[in-house]
Amino acid sequence: MKKSYVRRQFLIFVFLLVFLIIGTVCLYVGLNTKKVVSLKYQEDNDIDYKVYLKDNDFFEEKYIDKGKTYITSLIDHIEVAFKYNIDFSEKVNAEYTYRVMAKIESNKSDNESEGNYWTKEFDITGDASNKIKNNSHYSIYQQVSINYNEYNELLNSFKKSVGLTNSSGLLSVYLIVDSKVDSSVISTPIKSDLVLKLPLSQLAIEATIDSDASNNIEEIKKSVKEDGVFYSALVILGAFCTVLSLFLVFVLIRSRRVYKRNYKYDLELEKILTTYDSIIVNVKDIPSIDGYDVIKVESFDELIDAHSEIRKPINYYHNEDYSVFLLLSDSIIWEYILRRKKRRRR
Repeated sequence: MKKSYVRRQFLIFVFLLVFLIIGTVCLYVGLNTKKVVSLKYQEDNDIDYKVYLKDNDFFEEKYIDKGKTYITSLIDHIEVAFKYNIDFSEKVNAEYTYRVMAKIESNKSDNESEGNYWTKEFDITGDASNKIKNNSHYSIYQQVSINYNEYNELLNSFKKSVGLTNSSGLLSVYLIVDSKVDSSVISTPIKSDLVLKLPLSQLAIEATIDSDASNNIEEIKKSVKEDGVFYSALVILGAFCTVLSLFLVFVLIRSRRVYKRNYKYDLELEKILTTYDSIIVNVKDIPSIDGYDVIKVESFDELIDAHSEIRKPINYYHNEDYSVFLLLSDSIIWEYILRRKKRRRR
């Protein structure tokens, strides 16, 4: 019995291990196989501006085009036009918000990285929003008028009030674009800035333009789960094998419990039959107990105590589930039952 039990347990364990490995591999491949998807886009940005002049005796023109040197005392205002264009490698849905801001800075020097004494921001246009659907391009054209002298006077007032003499000043006018883009394979935010920089607190100035990633092709990559019938089938197979593995674990545990219970029964029965072989008689059928007083004893030792009194053989009958030991006298039967499975108490 022990050899067959060990062989059976070993086979169950082997199948458990095989199904567990198959289930783990299938679930891992089905759930974790990924592919790299990408979305390419290109921004084509520009800032156009015209510096309008006060009435003066030196210039006949009303304004001076971009890219020149401007005398600060002659500046009336500056007309700025932001041009933002973006093209995608495929059609997308997008929602985007944009606004124009201005910022004045009192810096320690012309090198902005050395830090500043004071900064103040101004919201010029407020937020504007738009959206596109199933398109590979969108653009923004935003015009603003900048009162350069107002910002220049504000900076000069700050410097005078705190006694700064060697600091430099800068006015930055910038368009901020915040986009949320959804393609067929990827969803991503895109943020862009177009900045026009104008020196402050100087006799003459030259403007400079900064633009994030202007005219460069950018690529956004993302790792996503691979899908399809094959990978779905792997997940189903993996789940089935995993459930089957759990069932085999249950079978192993239950089989061990049954074996322990049977082993205990067989061991006790063998001990009784070996020790008391001389006073035990095997019978094919349980003797009739009609007309007898039946005394049920809790242990075989109690049955032996009764046998010591009446000196008669003990009848032994058994089947797969239990063994019955009966000691008969003229009017009394002592009964001891050894069960393979204990009865539940009610």
